[in-house]
Amino acid sequence: KQWYQRRVAITAGIEGWKLICDISLREFNKIYERLDIKLDPVGESFYQKKMEELVPELEAAGQLQLSDGCKLIFTEEEEVPMMIVKSDGGFTYDTSDLAAIKYRMVTNEADWGIYVVDSGQGLHFKLLFSAAKKIGLIKPEQKLSHVGFGVVLGEDRKKFKTRSGDTVKLKDLLDEGLQRADKKIREKEEIKKEKGGAGLLSEEEIISCRDAVTYGCIKFADLTCTRTNDYVFSFDKMLDDKGKTAVYLLYALTRIRSIARNAGKSREELLKHAQENPLNLEHEAELRLAKMLLRFAEVIEEITGTLQPHTLCNYLYEISTAFTYFYDNCYCIQKDRETGEIIKIHMDRLLLCEATARVMEKCFNLLGIKTVSRM
Repeated sequence: KQWYQRRVAITAGIEGWKLICDISLREFNKIYERLDIKLDPVGESFYQKKMEELVPELEAAGQLQLSDGCKLIFTEEEEVPMMIVKSDGGFTYDTSDLAAIKYRMVTNEADWGIYVVDSGQGLHFKLLFSAAKKIGLIKPEQKLSHVGFGVVLGEDRKKFKTRSGDTVKLKDLLDEGLQRADKKIREKEEIKKEKGGAGLLSEEEIISCRDAVTYGCIKFADLTCTRTNDYVFSFDKMLDDKGKTAVYLLYALTRIRSIARNAGKSREELLKHAQENPLNLEHEAELRLAKMLLRFAEVIEEITGTLQPHTLCNYLYEISTAFTYFYDNCYCIQKDRETGEIIKIHMDRLLLCEATARVMEKCFNLLGIKTVSRM
């Protein structure tokens, strides 16, 4: 009877735990969907059996050393050992992390494991990667990297919190961002109305623009700083349409895209012209922009080595700056000053606009930021 009651209690506990997990995942997924993040979540319990299998394998291979009832792994690179089994027989985070590496790198044959965890865990990952190599979980062609990051600070340069001193929830941060962006966009639409109503956005475009600006700004503000440094979070600076912000860069992209639309040229027509004619660039501003675009592959190669996304943010801003200089000095479309009719279209310059837009769109895509056609 006691055994049956205990079994009922354990089963009820497991079912309750599963229910909590399901509810949590549903709420987490709401945030992930808003930020356009795709995840295949695997909880810590997934590795319980894998830890139970790993320990005997390590013992059989002579990789564990006994010390005061604990089973440890020592590596040549580090003096501090990893605790695989505690004196009471329990597992540790070291055990689950090694089991996870085995699953990812051996079972799933991943090429590169990247751990995005705060910089305070630097020593742990140094030990973990060293131990993984020692026990043969990593092949020479495989890589493990720790991407550490700093702390987000408020404008008072203290840890980012609410006025009441509570930690800021990401959901609340996103909601406030949406409210601020929506207000700012609608204010600009009212100004357009007062000036005659040209270029007004539809309600659907306002929502699309609001979401792209909000989530893009929050991502860009986070990624534009050197990730190992602490940074100050400010909604006002983040939503500014001047300077190195997502709003400014998204607006720059929509302006570039509008040039070909104003010329009445489709992307297909521009591509056809590029295939049939050599590109002729003579003006210093044209060459400056073209050289900037040619750096794209170099920048991507650098980022894959350093895992510092702020480099891409800087490059995106540099492209925008180079384009502004080009646009101020080079006519893409010449119009009659009296009638407004198009007199001449500089196809080579339109192609340069198209190339600029494509590189910027690729940069935004790599940063996880959605673009819009109009703002």
